[in-house]
Amino acid sequence: MKQTVIGMAAAMSLFATGALAADLAAKPYVKAPPMVDPGFNWSGFYVGGNVGYSWGRERDDGTLTGSQSVQVFRTAGPTPVGGPVVTPLAAQTIWGRSNVNGVLGGGQFGYNWQQSNWLWSLEVDFQGSDEKSTNNICSAIGCPAGSVLFPANYNLDWFGTLRGRVGWVVTPRVLLYATGGLAYGHLGASAPSMGISWGGTKAGWTVGAGGEFAIDRNWSVKVEYLYMDLGSFNGASASATTVTNALNTPATGFNTVTTTTTTGNFGTRFTDNIVRVGVNYRFSGPVVAKY
Repeated sequence: MKQTVIGMAAAMSLFATGALAADLAAKPYVKAPPMVDPGFNWSGFYVGGNVGYSWGRERDDGTLTGSQSVQVFRTAGPTPVGGPVVTPLAAQTIWGRSNVNGVLGGGQFGYNWQQSNWLWSLEVDFQGSDEKSTNNICSAIGCPAGSVLFPANYNLDWFGTLRGRVGWVVTPRVLLYATGGLAYGHLGASAPSMGISWGGTKAGWTVGAGGEFAIDRNWSVKVEYLYMDLGSFNGASASATTVTNALNTPATGFNTVTTTTTTGNFGTRFTDNIVRVGVNYRFSGPVVAKY
């Protein structure tokens, strides 16, 4: 009896082993698929810095008006002869142009939304600027000889923008975009010889274009061009009075005093051409494995 039980157990063991082998032969072992990279995506918050150069242009325009008073006096006395003769002067153009160029640098932050090959962004940046110039303000277009009224100094201290970006992802890591929106900045202007200053902080607009290349999932470099128009800044008024005394005119024993008073009113318009390069760090989401 004991030998019979042992024989049956051995037979069952052989049957189970054969069934398992047959099952394994029918279903070969398959390794789990490797992790799949979900692909690069530009979406997410980013922050960065930039440096560049700017070719600014300032333009002064206005009008110079005034009057001339001529009074004759007797030399002995002196006592006036009749009343003064006052003559208005013809209005003249106030004109000035200069290049307000210099280095700039600053930082930016924003957010990207990518959908397929399209990308939309909102970006804010702030720049410090070393743009400055000195030029003459004149009473004639082109500042011909004899028309210089006084020298003036200009400097763009800082500016910033709030812009939208619309881009096209050419390849997964190459982005080309157009941009535009609000611009604002502070222009300082002064004429020390006249004791006047003008300018201030003003808002305008900007448009431009650029390209950005992703080094890895987080870091990217970019190059960008912007045209900025801050419009016309409130100008200044400058007045000057000159007195000339001609002895023995119109005859011996008389002298003629001529008083000329002029007032200039003008404003300054400012535009800028900006080229800058920068680097961004993007806070992308975690990589999710797909099987």
